[in-house]
Amino acid sequence: MPERMAVFAVELLGSPAAERMAQRPPGGPEHQADTAERAHQVVRRGVRTSVVEGSFLGGPFMALLPIAFCGALLAQVRMVLELAALSGRDPGDETVVADLLVIQGVHPTVAQAEEALRQARPAAGGGSAKAGWWSTVRRLAYLIGLVTPQEHPRGRLRGAAVWAGTIALVLVGFVVPFVWVPVCAETYRRATNQLAVVAARHFALNGGTGVLPQGGPAGRRPTLRPGLLLVTVRVLLACLVPVVIVGVVLAADLRFGDQHWSVMLLAVFAVAAITALVWYLRRR
Repeated sequence: MPERMAVFAVELLGSPAAERMAQRPPGGPEHQADTAERAHQVVRRGVRTSVVEGSFLGGPFMALLPIAFCGALLAQVRMVLELAALSGRDPGDETVVADLLVIQGVHPTVAQAEEALRQARPAAGGGSAKAGWWSTVRRLAYLIGLVTPQEHPRGRLRGAAVWAGTIALVLVGFVVPFVWVPVCAETYRRATNQLAVVAARHFALNGGTGVLPQGGPAGRRPTLRPGLLLVTVRVLLACLVPVVIVGVVLAADLRFGDQHWSVMLLAVFAVAAITALVWYLRRR
């Protein structure tokens, strides 16, 4: 799937990315500064779009989870291809597909990515090659941006804690579905910024971290970050909403079919749907 998705993304988004970056032809003594500023704009737009597309979840919209992941992924890919165009590469060229797989962390080297692409072509016609279950989960986690390549790989204990937290979030999300909005927003913001750094270094564009807008992550970050604290507060508030709804339903003695729980369930999903819809429309 990662190989086919990369081929599809380059075919779909490569030429538009090249045309968009060619609208202001390079030249003049300020070319380097202009390239840096345009790289900032590309990353800023890519982060904002991936956050909006990937976070439109909550209540009944949980059914859109695969679509949201794909929307966020394509926003990330478009950003990478535009950075490739700024570095002088042709984002619509087939060779960029292997670069994209390396940047996403699917394969460690371009040579291995090219070999995987050669194997993926006959597999698309009904081949029997299969990957292990854990390998598939890990590759998809990289693909959708939940996990990104790290400069300093996590230790086993920290890696296990990250995966445990992700699983716990999924379980909580089934009970309080609109916690996905702030959590996914922070996840995609961090993942897309990190992806931009990896892409810029891969394409030798302005030294890597120079592509990040002011306020983006660069190098080691402090343990306590304002963005993470804000997300934590929002998640806690989201978890309190069902408690408030239950209290209101019981206090007002609201019933449907002589039962309280059905009214509670409908109210929770209605609030989640309205919250997610308003959040999406305001940022779209």
